[in-house]
Amino acid sequence: MNKLGMLLLTCLIPFAAIAPAGAQTSQPIRIVLPTGAGGPSDTAARALGQALSRSTGRTVVIDNRPGASGTLAAQALAGVPADGSVLLWGIASMAAIPMLQKSPPFASLAEYAPVSLVAVSTFALFVHPSVPARSVAELVAHLKANPDKLSYASASLGEYLAGLSLLRAGGAKAVRVPYRAAPQALQDLLAGRVQFHIAPIGLGLPHARDGKLRMLAVLASERTPLAPEVPTLAESGFAQISVPTWQALLALAGTPPAVAERLARDVEAALRDPGVRGQLEQIGMQLRGQGPAALAAAIERDTETWRSFVRENEVPQE
Repeated sequence: MNKLGMLLLTCLIPFAAIAPAGAQTSQPIRIVLPTGAGGPSDTAARALGQALSRSTGRTVVIDNRPGASGTLAAQALAGVPADGSVLLWGIASMAAIPMLQKSPPFASLAEYAPVSLVAVSTFALFVHPSVPARSVAELVAHLKANPDKLSYASASLGEYLAGLSLLRAGGAKAVRVPYRAAPQALQDLLAGRVQFHIAPIGLGLPHARDGKLRMLAVLASERTPLAPEVPTLAESGFAQISVPTWQALLALAGTPPAVAERLARDVEAALRDPGVRGQLEQIGMQLRGQGPAALAAAIERDTETWRSFVRENEVPQE
C-alpha cells in the first residue's frame, strides 16, 4: 500500500471506532405484534412501519403473533440479537404475563429495553342493537334485572379489566366470553352471540355508524372527536373505571442505549408525519412519541395495576 493509502487508513480507523452502533445500517427492522392482522394495533404498527421505512431507508416487517395474552409474541424474540433489529410491540396488559403464566417468557416487562411509548388507545363500550339500552345506566339496570343472562366479549386482559370493572361498579353480573383476537370478538358481537364489548374504538366505530352496533360511552378523560355525541364513562356516572391502554416499542435487554435512543427519535419523527397521525387518530389512538424514560415509567406504574387486578380477582394462571 502506498503512503497515501496508509494515511487515509490511519485517518479512517478512529472514526470507525467511535461510530455509534446502529447509527447507520440498512438492516431490516422486524416488529413482532401480540395481536392478529386487521386490528387497531396492527393498523397502527403498519402505518408507523411504513413511515419508519421511508425515513430510515430500512425495510420494516410486521410479524403478527397473536395468542396467550402476548406470550407468543414475546417468545418470538428468543435468541434474536440485541441490536434493535427486532422489536416487540408491547401493549399495557402484557405487563401481567408473569402473573398469568406458569412459565412466562420474562419475569417482568421491565426486563426489556424501553424504546418508545407510541400511543394510547381509546376504548369504547359497544352493545348489540338487541340490548334495550341507550345509556350506560340503562345497560347496567338491564344487566341487574337479568343477572348472568347476558354475555360480554374480551379479547385482551385490558378488555377483561374494563368489563369486570363496569360490572362491579354497577353491581351487575354477566358472563365473560374470552377470545383470542379482537376481530373474532367483534364478529360475535355483530351476530348477537355476545351482547356487549368494551374494545378499542376503531374496532367498532364503523359498525356503530352503520347502526349495526350502539356505542354507549368512551373510556377517556374527554369525548372523542370521532364521535363527539357519545359521553365518557365519567359523564355516565362511572368515573372510577380506568384501564391502561398504551402501545409501545421495546427491544431486547442488552440493546445499546444509543440504539434505543436513535430508534425513539425515528419513531417520534414518524409520528409527526401527517399521514401516520391521520391513520392513528382515525382508529382512536392518542399519539405519544415519548422515549425510553416515559415508557419505563409506564411499565413500572402499570405492572402494579395489573398485579392488583390479578390478585383481587383471583385470575388463574394458565
